[in-house]
Amino acid sequence: MIRMSVGSYIQEVISKCSKCLVVDKPPCVFKIYERYLPKELITLVVSESPPPGRKQDYIYNLESRDRLRRVLGEVLGIDEGEVINYLVNHGIFWSTAVKCRPISKSYLRDMRRNCVYVLIEEIKRLRPKRIVALGRYAWESVDEALTKLNLRINVVRHYHPLYLRRFMQWELPKLRSILLER
Repeated sequence: MIRMSVGSYIQEVISKCSKCLVVDKPPCVFKIYERYLPKELITLVVSESPPPGRKQDYIYNLESRDRLRRVLGEVLGIDEGEVINYLVNHGIFWSTAVKCRPISKSYLRDMRRNCVYVLIEEIKRLRPKRIVALGRYAWESVDEALTKLNLRINVVRHYHPLYLRRFMQWELPKLRSILLER
C-alpha cells in the first residue's frame, strides 16, 4: 500500500467531492497542498472561498494578478508576488472554507455547509497551532469543524482583507499582527 502525504490526501478529498455544482477546484488546479504547505504549520488561515464566477483570480494563481494577494502584500509591506512565499516562510497556510470556485455568490451558503467535512479533514491532518478565520462563512465553518472534532484550538476571528480594504481600512494594520502572531 502506498502511503499518501497529508497534502495529497486533502487534495484528493477535494478532487473527489461532487456535492456542489462548481466552476473549478482551485486547490487542485494549483496543487496548493503539495506546493505551499509550510514545513512547520503554525497558523491555518481560513477565508471564505475562491472568487466566484469564471475568473482566473485566486491567491495561489501566481500567473494572474489577484486582489487578495495585492491587499495582503500591502498589509505585509511586501510585493504581491512575494506574498505566498512570505506566508509559507512564516508557517502560515492560506485556505478557504469553500474549497471550490462557486458559479456565483448565491451558491456560497450551501457550498459552505457541504464543505465543512473537508475543513474537518484539513484541521485534523494539518494540526495547526492556531486558526485565523476571516469572514462570516469562515467563522461558521471553523466553529462547526472544531465542534465536530471536539478540539480546542486558539481561533482568531477577523474580517476578510478585501472587506477591510473596502470598508475598514484603518483595521488593515491589525490584520498584519493577527497573521504573524505566534
